[in-house]
Amino acid sequence: MALFSQEHGLVPLCALATSVTSSADLDSINMALYDHATILIIHSASVVGDNVLYAYGGATDGTKTAALTFHYRVGSAAPKSATADVLAADATSDALTLTAASYQGLMLVLEISADEMQASGTQYQFLTINFDGTASTGTIAAFAILSKPRYARAVMPTAIPTS
Repeated sequence: MALFSQEHGLVPLCALATSVTSSADLDSINMALYDHATILIIHSASVVGDNVLYAYGGATDGTKTAALTFHYRVGSAAPKSATADVLAADATSDALTLTAASYQGLMLVLEISADEMQASGTQYQFLTINFDGTASTGTIAAFAILSKPRYARAVMPTAIPTS
């Protein structure tokens, strides 16, 4: 039996309690070995203002060439609450306004397939999540679960760019 961690890439995208007070990029993910990314972002209870979240595709680490449309769902309650794992209906966006009243203290789940990481006929390999910093302060924690590896191995190579 293979372990979950042998079949999925588990990637921390920022330090615990990362401050989002201005434009902030999470670590880029090299999607070359995976077909799908599920990104979990937990917002602190102190989030205020309305930030805008983007998912970008790029040819290199940190390059934000094309805004991507992504699927998202938000948890119905704060972590450690009885319904924290109950997610809202699937929706899509290419520029998600994170209204503090709607996301404060909740988990946001983003879903991005590698085959959707294209624009104008160009397929992008690197995925970068960006908070534009328009009007928000608060802290987050974020992780990615990379699934459907193209070449599964007992120990998958890193998806964190080394450049």
